[in-house]
Amino acid sequence: MNNNTDKNKYLNIFHDYMEYFLVYSFFGWVYESIWCCMIYHRRGFINRGFLFGPWLPVYGFVFFIILGLFTLLKIKKPVPVFVTGTVVATLSELIASYIIDAAIGKPMWDYNGYFMNFDGRIALEPSLMFGVLICAAICLIHPAIIKLQNKFRGSKIRNITFIIITALFVIDLISRIWLGSNQAG
Repeated sequence: MNNNTDKNKYLNIFHDYMEYFLVYSFFGWVYESIWCCMIYHRRGFINRGFLFGPWLPVYGFVFFIILGLFTLLKIKKPVPVFVTGTVVATLSELIASYIIDAAIGKPMWDYNGYFMNFDGRIALEPSLMFGVLICAAICLIHPAIIKLQNKFRGSKIRNITFIIITALFVIDLISRIWLGSNQAG
């Protein structure tokens, strides 16, 4: 019986964290799509993701780092969350820009026209926006997600929705990797 309880516990943890990943990947995609429409002054839709679906996995992964950091540091108040989030996001974006350049040979963004930019890789305005987003995520959104998860824990609708969205994400990721590898050859 104890083994079954442990199995359910770990399954629930996986379920919760996969939902966090998918939710923040989606929110990141929405943010990037709106942000790029605003900065490029385009009225039409801009899909900022490299996948076909509405998600940017980097936001899901970065949220895990942010959540872990704030849990470790026990930072919960909005101003310290904003300041720490801004610094962490800026450093993450700077490091990511070098990794992406090395991996694909070109930048995915260019902040050269922005005030207080460094080599077009980071800039003050996007850094402050990331700080606001992290503050909203840690202080407002994440607690609301946890409440929703607890409210619908074990619900068939939640489980079916989770399976469908996770499957769509995995199919999207595999198809993008497969298409990318076939186009390279």
